[in-house]
Amino acid sequence: MPDSIGGYRVLERLGSGGQGVVYLAESDSGEQVAVKLMHAVADERDTVRFLREAAVLPQVASFCTAQVLSSGTEDGRPYIISEYIAGPTLLAAVRERGPFQGSELRRLAVGTVTALAAIHRAGVVHRDFKPGNVLLSREGPRVIDFGIARPVDADATGGGLLGTPAYMAPELFSEQTSGPAADMFAWAATIVFAATGTPPFGQDTLPAIMRRLLTEDPQLDGVGDGLRDVVATCLVKNPAMRPRASQVLLGLLGRPATSLSEGVLAEGEAVAAATTTQPSIPPPPARRSRRPAVLAGTALAVLALGASVTVVTLNRPAPKVTTTPLARPVARQVSGPPAADAHAVSVPQLKGTFYEAPSDFMRLSSMIVQEGDGYPAYVRVRGKDTFDRLPEYRIPVVSPDATRVASVYRSPRYAAQNQNDLVVTDRTTGASFSITVVDRPSQPRLPRWTPDSRRLLLTVTDLDLRATGFAIVDVVARTSTYVKADNVPAGTELFNWMPGGQAVYAQGAQGKNGMTVYGLDGSRQRSIDVLRRPTTAEIEYSPTSGRLIVGDCVEKARAVCLLDAATGAREGRFVLPGDSYLWGWFNDDHLLVYSKAHLPWSVDVVDLTGKPVRRFATFESDKNANWTTYFGPG
Repeated sequence: MPDSIGGYRVLERLGSGGQGVVYLAESDSGEQVAVKLMHAVADERDTVRFLREAAVLPQVASFCTAQVLSSGTEDGRPYIISEYIAGPTLLAAVRERGPFQGSELRRLAVGTVTALAAIHRAGVVHRDFKPGNVLLSREGPRVIDFGIARPVDADATGGGLLGTPAYMAPELFSEQTSGPAADMFAWAATIVFAATGTPPFGQDTLPAIMRRLLTEDPQLDGVGDGLRDVVATCLVKNPAMRPRASQVLLGLLGRPATSLSEGVLAEGEAVAAATTTQPSIPPPPARRSRRPAVLAGTALAVLALGASVTVVTLNRPAPKVTTTPLARPVARQVSGPPAADAHAVSVPQLKGTFYEAPSDFMRLSSMIVQEGDGYPAYVRVRGKDTFDRLPEYRIPVVSPDATRVASVYRSPRYAAQNQNDLVVTDRTTGASFSITVVDRPSQPRLPRWTPDSRRLLLTVTDLDLRATGFAIVDVVARTSTYVKADNVPAGTELFNWMPGGQAVYAQGAQGKNGMTVYGLDGSRQRSIDVLRRPTTAEIEYSPTSGRLIVGDCVEKARAVCLLDAATGAREGRFVLPGDSYLWGWFNDDHLLVYSKAHLPWSVDVVDLTGKPVRRFATFESDKNANWTTYFGPG
C-alpha cells in the first residue's frame, strides 16, 4: 500500500476491482477522501485519454454525486481523488437486506436520477451506472465512479465492451458510443434491481443477457406503479425514444417541463435525503430465536421457544409448500420421549422433509435461505405446513405468549434508514410500533425474548460486528436501554438471557470455548470454560427448566457435554458419530443431532446419551447450501 497519493496520506485500502484499487486517504488538515489508483497501463495514450476525461469531472455539480476533486498520475499510474462517502453500495444493501419499496424506493430513484441530470448537465456520461456505483449515505444516495471509460466487469465476458452487461443498453452491443440515453437505460435497470433484487433482463451469461436485451421485454414485476411507467420508458430498445435525465427528474418531482436549474437539482437532492417513518411490516414470522447464523454446506438449527407463526402479507407471489395441515393446538411435550405420530412436511426451499408430531415441543417455524445473492426469510403460516416469504430481509421472533412479533434487519448497516429500529407487531390486531434500540453507528442484532414476553435482549455491535454490549427493550413501556458490557471477550458474537431473565451470557463464534455471564448492569460475573460452542448451534440451557447446559466438550474428541446449570458439574457426555454435529435442544430431555455421514443428510432426535429416538428431518445433499432454521410450536 502506498504511503501517499496526490499529496494525500493513505490510511487504508477500501477495495479493488478490474480497473484499480480504492484507498481511504486524508489531507494534512484531516479531510478524508477516496483515491482510485488505476492499474498500470501499457499504452501511454491510454493514460493521456484518462487524464483528459478526468479533467472535466470536477465541473460536475455535487448533487447526489461524490464530488471529484482532482486527478493525476503517481509513478506513472493514473488516479482520481474524490469526496469520501461513507455507506454501503446499493448492490450490497439489496443483497443483504432485500429490495427497496414504497417511499424508500422513490427517494432512491429521485436521488440517482438527480445525479445523472447533474452529470449530463456538465457534458459528462457516466458509462457504467449500476448498483455497485450507488452509495447509500446518511444524506441519501450518492453516485460514484462516473465519466471514465472502463473495461467490462470481471463477472461478465466479452472483449471491447464498456460497462456491466446486465445494465447495458442494447445499442452498446453494436459498438455504438455510450451516451446519456445509455445512462438512462442503466438507471432504469438499476431501479428494477433495487425494487426486485434482479436486473430487468436477468443475471446470466453474456449471450443470454444480450438475447433478452435485444429481443425481449424487461421483467418489471415488483416495481411499484408510481415508477413502473417511467422505468419502462427508459428501457425501450431505441435510445432516441428514452427520456433525458432532466425530464425524468422533473416528472418525479411533479414539476412542469422547464430547463434544468441548480434549484431543481437541489430539490431532487433534498427529496432523496428526506426521511420518513418506515412502513410497518405485516405480522412477521414468530419465534423465540437463539442464533441466526448461516453456514455454507451445513444447516444451523436455532431454538425457538414459545413460538408460532402468523400469516405474512406479501407484495409479490412467494413459493408455498402444500401438505396436510397440522392438527389444532395440542399440549406440547416439554419433556419425555417424542410422540411417534409424526407426519412428513416437505420444504422445497431447504430441499428437505421434516417429520413432525402435533405435540412436538419444536417444529420448523421459519428459515433464512440463500437465493442467489439474497437471504430472504420464509415463515410458517400458523397452524399449517405452508411458508410465506417476508418482503424484507429481517430476523423476526415471536414472544413466548405468542401475542407479539419482534423483528430487526438481518444486516442493519445495509438498511437505508431506520437501521436500528425494532418493529413490534400485535398478532391480534396487526398494529405495529417501532423502538430505536441504539444510536448509530452501533447496530442491534439477534433479538431474544424473556419468558414473560415483556422484554427483549439484543446484542449490540459496532460496524465491524464486534460485540460491545447489549440492549434491553421493554416492550410494554416501549423503551430501550443500552448496557455496555465490561471486558467483552474478543470474538463474542451474541448475548442471551440466563434462565429467569435476571442475567445474560455471552458466547463467541462456533468452535470457540466458553461463555461469560453478565449482570443486567453489564458487570462481568463469571465464566464457564468447560464447553465449546458447537459448529451448528449454541451453548444453550435446556429450554424450559434451565436445569442443564449443553455444548461441545472442549477435548479434541467430537463429543457433546451436559453440565448441571447450578453446580457446573458434568452430568453427561456422548461421542458424536463421524460427520455429525449437535443441533440444539428438542425438549428438556432430548437433543437434535445433524449428520452428513450418509445421503440423504439427516437430523435425529436423540436422548441425553446420544441414542437416536426418532427421525426429525432429512435433506438432499448440497455442499453449497446456505441457510438457517428456526424452531417453535409452528
